[in-house]
Amino acid sequence: MVHKKGILKILAASVLLIVVVLRMRLTSSESRTPDQSPTNGVVVLTFDGAVKSHRTVVAPLLQELHFGATFFVTHLWMNDSENFLNWQEIAEIYRMGFEIGNHSWTHADFSVPKNAARLAAEIALVENELQKVGVPRPRSFAYSGNGFGPEAVEQLDKLGYKFGRRGMQPEVEYGQVKVGPAFDPHQHHRLLIPTTGDAYPNWTTEHFKRVVEQARKGRLVVLQFHGVPDPKHPWVSTPPELFREYMAYLKQQRLRVIALRDLQEYLPNQDSTADPMRNQRYPEPKHQPLELPAEIEATRNNLGSWLENMLRYHRYTWNEAAGVTGFSVDEVRRRARELGLNTDLPARQRGEENIQLLPYPGGRHPRIGFLEAAILPQRGTKASVFLPWNSSSYVVVDLPEAIFSNLGLIYLAHTHIPTIWDAQNVWLENIDWNRDSSGKLGGSRRLPNGIHFGASISPSAEQIEMELWLRNDTRETLSGLRTQICVLLKGAPDFNAQTNDNKLFQSPVSAIRSLKGDHWILTAWERCGRTWGNALCPCLHSDPVLPDCPPGKTVRVRGRLWFCKGTQIAAELERAKKIFPPLPEGR
Repeated sequence: MVHKKGILKILAASVLLIVVVLRMRLTSSESRTPDQSPTNGVVVLTFDGAVKSHRTVVAPLLQELHFGATFFVTHLWMNDSENFLNWQEIAEIYRMGFEIGNHSWTHADFSVPKNAARLAAEIALVENELQKVGVPRPRSFAYSGNGFGPEAVEQLDKLGYKFGRRGMQPEVEYGQVKVGPAFDPHQHHRLLIPTTGDAYPNWTTEHFKRVVEQARKGRLVVLQFHGVPDPKHPWVSTPPELFREYMAYLKQQRLRVIALRDLQEYLPNQDSTADPMRNQRYPEPKHQPLELPAEIEATRNNLGSWLENMLRYHRYTWNEAAGVTGFSVDEVRRRARELGLNTDLPARQRGEENIQLLPYPGGRHPRIGFLEAAILPQRGTKASVFLPWNSSSYVVVDLPEAIFSNLGLIYLAHTHIPTIWDAQNVWLENIDWNRDSSGKLGGSRRLPNGIHFGASISPSAEQIEMELWLRNDTRETLSGLRTQICVLLKGAPDFNAQTNDNKLFQSPVSAIRSLKGDHWILTAWERCGRTWGNALCPCLHSDPVLPDCPPGKTVRVRGRLWFCKGTQIAAELERAKKIFPPLPEGR
């Protein structure tokens, strides 16, 4: 009995001790003054622009000091290999232990809605190049030119970015040697982290110290540097000797120097910040009204037609229609009522009526899978062909999806592999189809180097006739004019299984059978270079090769999409081979 009492006393004493310790810890935490916050003495180092000195000067010094840092990279200046990094050199910085962040491909002003709409594509181009050299997908972004707006923040959030760094603006006027706002995790949104100090060449060590002193009372200092030095951008260049003084001071003060990614441990458990910057735009817009994305602008200019196209024929939801128009759902509903739109499903094709052909409205991705290889698809090359026996089903013809030449990839109707224009930091805006009274679609585009290409799609009761042409207004002959013409199957449930087992490829024909096997969709082109399909999209291809095109000349190829009922299509295949001549041997 005594033995049991002794054990109980020991247990009681242990419990009491635990309670006392917990109370002491709780009291200590509650009574901690702002200057005792764990965020005190924390400095975030960031470097923008992919400047050559980031590899030759900055990274080796920071590695020696055991400092963290984020290097934000952009493609804009990479063609200047003397002053800016290439992707391999960026990978070397990553392997030294530093974070690589995204600074967009063209370094555009993303405070403008028109530019913010392409942010996903610009980010993807950078991510793809980083992946090639073994750098993981970034999770931190720095606004190029420190310009930001609500649309860009929304895009970053959708893309899964964890942190976004802005500049000192609008709190501090650009170019002023003043102290900017320190980052307060409870006040500032994680995608709008302010810069406390933006390094200019006329900084002094004393000013640097004033900036760093802000790392107290629960706030963190975020420093923004460019090149050390930056010969091509002298207005943001930092002399190497001064930079070494700055870093020595951080080391002397025993401050914790981290990358932007390391902020995760300082963030609240829930993102409850009501940062007023979420609704602000910097810099102030130069154009009123704001420049909108090309597709939204075109949709609003012909709103009735596009709303009928989306709501009646493509059966878009109100949310999808809102995304295409840039309006709220309530506004789209109101506009539809005012226009008196008929949203009833159209009747199936009858007798000699033409197959229903409409421009694809965009917004809804035309693929089921392999989406990472088709970022921001442009609607201006895409047309919906509705199945004659089922007016709610359609396939999307992408004409052209891509054009290759001896110059490289000269056109791509979405973002994936860099085109020759991406390499030059030139963005090609969407250009919509023109539709005439017969329902025929036509469109063309002139590229910056003088190449002019276009396409037409004409409906009839039996088939869809297609043509692709290219005019060479450059000084050299164009050769190797391979194309990709894609038929996307997502919108036709009887044909959109993600497999190639239901497809048949016999050049020049690509064909797919329905689930029951009693209907076929076929496509063929003359001078066909390849027939194939992607199971993940899913899609069909009959890809023609345009003839070589001398300067001042135009070349053309013809194609067709049609439907066949029944289980056997051997006769259709033979007929197509006679109609669409093959590519000459050796081409």
